[in-house]
Amino acid sequence: MFRSSYRSIEIVNGPSFWRAAGCVALGLFVQTVFAPLLVVRGGIPSFVTIAVVLYALRLGARRGALLGLVAGVLTDAVAGTGGAWTLAYTLLALVCGGITRGFFADGVVLPSLFVGVAVVVRSALFWIIMSAEGYPRGFGAVHLHAALESGVLTAVYAFVYLLFRSRFGGEPTRIERYA
Repeated sequence: MFRSSYRSIEIVNGPSFWRAAGCVALGLFVQTVFAPLLVVRGGIPSFVTIAVVLYALRLGARRGALLGLVAGVLTDAVAGTGGAWTLAYTLLALVCGGITRGFFADGVVLPSLFVGVAVVVRSALFWIIMSAEGYPRGFGAVHLHAALESGVLTAVYAFVYLLFRSRFGGEPTRIERYA
């Protein structure tokens, strides 16, 4: 109501949206094709979540939500769910980008831990949406254990990726805002 018509200009130097969308598509392909080979104690790493969360951490909530929307639509198309992944990934990217505001996006340990927690949050969002659609509630404990194991496994994969990126060249992200 008190918002003025004055807008600021924002210049972003960081990973492009199309490269991140390509990483989402590649991550979804790896998850879909090689999932039985990657299972550890019932947990499957989520490469799509790694791409969405790291993009949202580096470039903010709005840009992350756009990538989360694309990731969710692709995941819903592959999984055959009715939009639950779309909502879960979009909300997850909004939360990740809104909480961090880019203050530790170029590190290694904290972003990988954040990705692990984000997998658990994403799974919780997904199951809340699915239960609202009428999915049976009796599988809660099983899904909680699988989400925790997936979170740990995904955090390990994110740590390895971030270590590789920091060692062999990752461009720093800069967001310049002009009033």
